[in-house]
Amino acid sequence: MYNIKNNGEITMKKKKILIILILIILLVLMITLIILKSHIRTPKENLEYINSDEMDSGTFSPQMIHIVIAYYEGDLNPKAISKSTYYFVNNMIPKLLKECSDDSKIDKYFEKNMDEIKFNIGINDKDEFKALMQEIKKLSGKLEFESSRFDRDNITRENSSLKTILYVKYKNNPELSFDVTISNKVYNNKSSIRFSK
Repeated sequence: MYNIKNNGEITMKKKKILIILILIILLVLMITLIILKSHIRTPKENLEYINSDEMDSGTFSPQMIHIVIAYYEGDLNPKAISKSTYYFVNNMIPKLLKECSDDSKIDKYFEKNMDEIKFNIGINDKDEFKALMQEIKKLSGKLEFESSRFDRDNITRENSSLKTILYVKYKNNPELSFDVTISNKVYNNKSSIRFSK
């Protein structure tokens, strides 16, 4: 009987320890999710950040941005042009290349991620998105950013926007070019800057 009582106590102690370990693991998982979620911006939150005066350290501007800003006559904060371009070059292009690796995925991705595309790229037309993807799909391998620059010789003002070309270069890849339209108005429901092809 002595062994049964000790085994029973040991079993109860093991159950308590197991329950405590499970609770600790769940707590750690919940804290990790909260931390991760607080660092990931939704497309709408990213647009709010881009339109704000706030600027993360490490955000850099494309070459020749000073010329674009000199020509621009709208309400958009010049920092927003830098932040939007930085996000497009360093986040959206690599993500789109990965997610839309073949043509059959492009339509599905567009349908599923229309808000993200509208908020971060300024496109809400499927054909425009497909044309943009054809340019992005010229890239291959792991993308290592080299440079970005606006075309200072190709800047035109229109009634409600400024248009130019953005050149983007990743290591061991061809230079890409994108049409950039910067609206004179700040929008809260879509990007004020449209990247297209």
